[in-house]
Amino acid sequence: MIPWSLLDLDKALRASWGADTCSPDDQADWRPGNPAWGHCDITTLIVNDVFGGDLVVGELYLDGTRSGFHWWNPLPSGVERI
Repeated sequence: MIPWSLLDLDKALRASWGADTCSPDDQADWRPGNPAWGHCDITTLIVNDVFGGDLVVGELYLDGTRSGFHWWNPLPSGVERI
């Protein structure tokens, strides 16, 4: 198998993001101008499968009320894919 570069994976992920593939609770807010919206969980898991590193999940708050979660990857190279 040919190893993925971060740029190769970025291109593949961007080609796969759409309203129909984002988290169901984010579909109403998905817009082409922000195609990653609602994809942080699956994107983070894919990046982790390919490059390793850690998985980080943070709680999101709006006006003091938890409104969801955001996932991202601090990679072993020091790059953070947010």
